[in-house]
Amino acid sequence: MNSRLVGGIVALVLAVVGAILLLNYVRGADQRAQAGLEPQVVLVATADIEAGTAVAELSDFLETATLPTNAVADGALSDLEGRDGLVLGQPVLAGEQLLEAKLVDPAEQLEPGTVPVPEGLQEVTVALDPARVVGGKIRAGDRVGIFGNYEVRVVGGEEAGANEKYTRLLMEQVLVTGIQIASPEQTDTAAPDGVSALPTGSAFVTFAVDTDQAGRIIFTQDFGLTWLTKQNDDTRPGDSGAEILDIEEILR
Repeated sequence: MNSRLVGGIVALVLAVVGAILLLNYVRGADQRAQAGLEPQVVLVATADIEAGTAVAELSDFLETATLPTNAVADGALSDLEGRDGLVLGQPVLAGEQLLEAKLVDPAEQLEPGTVPVPEGLQEVTVALDPARVVGGKIRAGDRVGIFGNYEVRVVGGEEAGANEKYTRLLMEQVLVTGIQIASPEQTDTAAPDGVSALPTGSAFVTFAVDTDQAGRIIFTQDFGLTWLTKQNDDTRPGDSGAEILDIEEILR
């Protein structure tokens, strides 16, 4: 058998193998294309939906749509079954598919170091020196007493023009929903055992309060001096709103 004949046979075999491979590739491409056209049901937003919307309320803003598989986003949902109690962690725009990753536990929506605001209350934040927040020992979820120091000029009478100073208990068992405080300065000397490092800067403390309480806190912050005490379930209640100390009582 001469070399020309051998070369022809090899070329023929290669052509046959190439044709088979090409045929298999075309068939696979057709199958992939057909698979990508398979219809799939997904949930699509009919209007913009805000982050924080509960799953129980989503049905008013969603409709089902049938799309080819290759047009369906990864993680797109076809129903909300088994997802009660979750909320939207991110907004969804009109026409957008609802993704599994956008539904989160409400607790995950809270910033680290915060607690939920009880229903019906509102938040107010004040900036205080560390000494007035129990040395920076207050944390989100704690309950505190709020005191106000005031200085009032006397009008009329023998003491007209004099300044009266007093401390008032404003409210008790107030929920702290968040606190931000600067970390202690780093030093080469370690604090002794049993001694905490000194916090630096102001502490921003956020409370959950009603409207009347918010007004009292804001007034005291701007026109008086605010102090906090850390309370617990065993803290004996005081007489909120009463003048508990003035100079005469201190010197008595």
